[in-house]
Amino acid sequence: MVTSDLSTILSTKISGRITHVYKQEGDSIKKGDKLASIDASDLTARKKGLRLKREGIGFQILASRENIKALKSALSAAQEAHARTLELLAVKGASQEQSSREVADIAGIKARIATAKNGISTLQKSKDTLDQNIKEIDSLLRYTVITAPIDGTLSKRLVMTGDLAMPGKPLFKITARTGLYVNLSLPDTVHADKIILRGKEIPLTAKNEASAAGLVQYIAPVPDNAGLVEGQYLNIKVVVYQAGDVLIPIDGLLSVGGESFLFVYGHGRAVKTKVDIVARGEEGLVVRPDMAGKTIILAKPDILLRASAGVPVLVSDKLNAEKSAKGKTGRTM
Repeated sequence: MVTSDLSTILSTKISGRITHVYKQEGDSIKKGDKLASIDASDLTARKKGLRLKREGIGFQILASRENIKALKSALSAAQEAHARTLELLAVKGASQEQSSREVADIAGIKARIATAKNGISTLQKSKDTLDQNIKEIDSLLRYTVITAPIDGTLSKRLVMTGDLAMPGKPLFKITARTGLYVNLSLPDTVHADKIILRGKEIPLTAKNEASAAGLVQYIAPVPDNAGLVEGQYLNIKVVVYQAGDVLIPIDGLLSVGGESFLFVYGHGRAVKTKVDIVARGEEGLVVRPDMAGKTIILAKPDILLRASAGVPVLVSDKLNAEKSAKGKTGRTM
């Protein structure tokens, strides 16, 4: 079967009504083409509310910073005044009570500055959280416009305008026009390295895994101009052996007691010859010893059994030429 890793089924990560569908089944699709739009009014309203909150927090941060500036000016003035008080206290020009009161005032201003800074830090964290929430909504808003991730053909349109889109619900299927390959399953007794598709040899690559039925999996890349489509079933030939050996038709083989025999024609008789099968396929088989230059009798098993019993064999010149194994090539399918 022809398959593709590039073909894709599209869905969305948000819930909402489909407001518009831009493509129909069978349309040619380019990467980035808009396929559908989903109602984004709820997300847009949430984003607007978050931006207003962020703006309000921004104003609070600015006000707190201005307050800190004023407190720092007040702290500087209080510290200067206290320095003069200490000078006067040294010459008994000021009281200890005044000095203590100024120290307490300075400590109070510092505490208010620290509180304001902590408040700004808390506000900034709230603002950062809102920024992150806005980014998340922006990310979700991107899913309100469904675009094609690849070039291909819109093979399935699963929604209409007004339908409800939900996370994970399939919306479209795009079938790729390139990157196709044949997915082939073979028994573990068949060792293949290529296939013949429409007269062309294509190499096979083992996937090193088995199907659910226990068959060995192979893939073969398909040329982009092969005129095939994904999901298409193909009639192919699997090459299991290829060499310059003689190809023997299946009708020439007789199997008896687990052994294989060919019958070589000579002088009106069939000479029973034991052989070992090197490779076997749909088109024939390759055996040892080599049968090059010899005429092989082709017949049904019952006739071959009679020939092995010594029944004379008559072969016309025409049949002899057609059934001779001379000059054949040993590629078995």
